[in-house]
Amino acid sequence: MNNSIVLMGLKHCGKTTQGKLLAENFSVPFFDTDNVLEEIVGTSFRKYYADKGPAAFALAEEEACHKIVSEHPDDRIVVATGGGICDNAPALNELRQLGKFVFLRIDIEYSVARIMAKVKQDVFGKFEGAPAWVMKENPKNLHEVKEILTKRFEERNEQYKNIADVVISIKNAPIQDNFKTILGAI
Repeated sequence: MNNSIVLMGLKHCGKTTQGKLLAENFSVPFFDTDNVLEEIVGTSFRKYYADKGPAAFALAEEEACHKIVSEHPDDRIVVATGGGICDNAPALNELRQLGKFVFLRIDIEYSVARIMAKVKQDVFGKFEGAPAWVMKENPKNLHEVKEILTKRFEERNEQYKNIADVVISIKNAPIQDNFKTILGAI
């Protein structure tokens, strides 16, 4: 272990924003597993997941984590992970070599509301802006989309809590306020 920080949590909890601030604060490199995955597969992580499915995405995510770890085995770094990495044990095992797992816990309702603000359903029932994994559940309306998100995020919160070395509650507050909270906790 090289005393690196691996940030985990639900979509919109601030992993990337806070990760960049932490990296700057400690004068260390910052990596986002989704960005590394995109470099490897040559397309956006969302499109890759939608086109190739969860199994192929998990393999690519594991490869991205392996790349980060293998290129920085002795360097202290900050890593932001994708929101679903809690379902990818091989990827987590790669990252575990780095150091501390930090779960940035936010209110589930806040995360769901931010996603739902981008989800639209047209008059024909077709959805736009919903995550591909939600669409695989075949929701019929916006209420069902919200229910699927909420249920999955409740499950993920439990997973992250069990994986994390440190759990930090993130508030719907200014970025710098949350940054101070994170610094104080790690």
